[in-house]
Order: sequence, then C-alpha cells, then structure tokens
Amino acid sequence: MSARVTLSDVAARAGVSRATASLVLRGEGRVSAATRERVSAAMAELGYVYDRVAAAMRSEHAPVVGVLVSDITNPFFAQALVGVQAALRDEGYLPLLANAAHDLAQQSELLGLLREHRVAGLVLAPVAGTPAALVDELRAWGLEHVLLTQPVDGATTWTVAPDDRLGGRLAAEHLLDVHGCRRLLLVGTSRDVASARLREAGVRDAVAAVPGAQVAGALGWLPEDPTGLLLGRRAVAGALVGPPPGTPSGGAGAAPDGAVCFSDVHATGLLRALREAGRTGALPVTGYDDIPAAALYEPPLTTVSTHGEQLGRTAAQGLVRRLREPGEPGGPVELEVAPQLVVRQSCGCA
Repeated sequence: MSARVTLSDVAARAGVSRATASLVLRGEGRVSAATRERVSAAMAELGYVYDRVAAAMRSEHAPVVGVLVSDITNPFFAQALVGVQAALRDEGYLPLLANAAHDLAQQSELLGLLREHRVAGLVLAPVAGTPAALVDELRAWGLEHVLLTQPVDGATTWTVAPDDRLGGRLAAEHLLDVHGCRRLLLVGTSRDVASARLREAGVRDAVAAVPGAQVAGALGWLPEDPTGLLLGRRAVAGALVGPPPGTPSGGAGAAPDGAVCFSDVHATGLLRALREAGRTGALPVTGYDDIPAAALYEPPLTTVSTHGEQLGRTAAQGLVRRLREPGEPGGPVELEVAPQLVVRQSCGCA
C-alpha cells in the first residue's frame, strides 16, 4: 500500500512552504491567487485528502454541527433539514443528524453523544416537554446552539420559529370568513408543544372575533400516531357524527362544520378517514406546514406555509454567526418571513 500523501508533499510539489500550503487549504492568510492555484493543482495531482479528524484533534472542536430533531419521520423536518444542510455547507460545516423520536430520555442521551463527538454547535428541534434546565446544561457545556421550530418553556435562548399564533389565526379566519364555518374542530392540539399552543391561541383569536363562532371540539396530538390517521378516525367516529336527535341545527352538540389541523400530517389523516367513511368533501379541512406533498394530496391541501427550508437555513446561519461571534447576547432570532395561507381545495375552494 502506498504511503498517504501529506501536506508537506503538496508543499514540495507546489514549491511553497508547508505553512503556505496550510493557509491555502484553510482559505486563510494573504496568499496570491497564483500560489493558491499551484497548491490546489498539486493537491489534485497527488490526490491529497484533508484529514479533518486529525485537524479536529488538534483543535477544540470538529467542523461538524449536531442537528437533533424530535421526529425525522415528519416530512416538515425533511424540508427544514434541506435548509440546515445547505447553510452549513456554505459555511464549511458538516451536519451530524440525530433523531430523538419524541423521547426526552433519548434526546438527552443523543445530546451527550454529540458532545462526546466534540461538535462545534447544535441545531435542536426540541422534543415536547423539554425542560429549561436542558438549555442551562448546553450553556454550562459551552455548546453554542439554536432552537428550531419552537421555544423551550422557561428558557431564553436563540430560537428560529414561525409566528404560529398568526398561522393558526390565518387558517381559522379562512374557514370562518370565506366558508362561513361557525363550529371549528381542532385536530392535533397539545399542551406540551409550544407551537401547538400558539396555533390554538391563534384559532381562538379568530373565533372570538366572529359572533356565534365557537371551538366545537379538540383532539389531542398523539406521538404514537405518525400518520394522523388515528386522530382522523376519532374525529369521524366521534365529533362528526352530527347532533343528537332533536338538536336544532347549530345548537349545543352540533357537529363541527370545519377542521383546523395543526400539521399537514394530521390533515391528511383526517381526509383519509373521511374517505374511508364515504364522506369525502363533507368537511372543510386546513393543514399546517405546507410540506412538499401537500399540493399532491386528493384533494390538494389548503394549508399554512411555514417555509420549512428557510426556517432551517435561518437556524443554521444563526448558529454559524454565534460560533464566529462568541459572547453575543442571547435572545430570539426572528424569522423575517411570516406564515402564509396557501389556498387549495381541501377547504372547499375551487
């Protein structure tokens, strides 16, 4: 087996010092364009491969960023991760991805493993119920971090998330104002998920502004229901069976006449359950997130776009900024683009 090509070999081939070759490799220092070209050509000729592991051992951290999400099976996170990776790649970092699978213990274990791998920083989409003490622990470790999609209750740190209260209100206002709905069913609520609480608050803001409107029911989010179908079937079997005999239309006990779902996954589960029950089109439905497949569902899904890829990119860019400007005060990073209602057909629009 031939000996591994070293940076000294590259420097000798290019006719420069090893220090100069190192500056070219790292993209640093005042080196002429011609010298950079000679060193780059020598690397290509000799087949030199930069040993990042060895470089990391000589420094405090590897050029790797930990990316820990609560549920990698959720298509929204696939969108966000595209943005995270693109932004990190632009800045010379490699993402190391881990999935907590909605499990607080697993999230804690994975954070410890990422720390052992000496990641330079962390993008964290926290599991529901994550305690503020975890953020304190990250600070004690000296691990720069940015939270993605939602804050951690009681913790003040950099967080990149959409305006979920506005998003919930946009979905509800469309059903109330355009389709005349007055009894909204909420699908996928959660007291433990900050983003879900904010979306519910937005829905209730919209309902409170319309005389006679009400929240007619709420079905709680279930981590063991990744397709949303279980909640959809509960909605069809329970909330949508209609009022008891003799109940006046629109009175107490009346069935919901519109559904605001707290994710596109929940919305598609509900639409599937309606189809199974032979009630396709019986209920206006909105989703949330605008995942790539939302436009391909049947019917195409009216939803609230949270611009997942841009969220991920913004989170990664914020983290890199913190890595390069340590000591900057903490606080929220606000996403510049607000949620946007995307009208298709699941709500009853043509």
